[in-house]
Amino acid sequence: LKDQKILNWLYEEGSITSKISSTADFKLKVLNDALGKAEPSEYQDINIEPQTIRIREVVLYGDDEPVVYARSIIPLLTSNKGYSGLGKIGNKPLGDLIFQSKSFIKTDRFFAKFKASNGEIVWGRKTYYLIKGYPFSIMEVFLAT
Repeated sequence: LKDQKILNWLYEEGSITSKISSTADFKLKVLNDALGKAEPSEYQDINIEPQTIRIREVVLYGDDEPVVYARSIIPLLTSNKGYSGLGKIGNKPLGDLIFQSKSFIKTDRFFAKFKASNGEIVWGRKTYYLIKGYPFSIMEVFLAT
């Protein structure tokens, strides 16, 4: 991968929300925030047995253009015992919680490219966190750079 703009997004260590807000009018649209069942690989990724979990899907916009699709997988134990704020994020960016507290520990990050429905190649990353020893993950797909 040689596209520096994409690399800047993939390797961003700070808040994606702040990165978007620094150059554009930021908006967040919640697509889904409900209890449900995840994909089998999503349970394996955070090393838990299949169970009901919170699945949160959002799109981050910059100047009314979709920039990032994000999907968070939050086990109930993580929101009940790790950090109760994870269960009631509402229309706030999850990154605001993560970057305002030193309690969130990033444990790993993986990168992948995807073929979008329009045939375009897009890049994404999946980041794994612990809060008080309880896991959750966030997948971000960068739609526009």
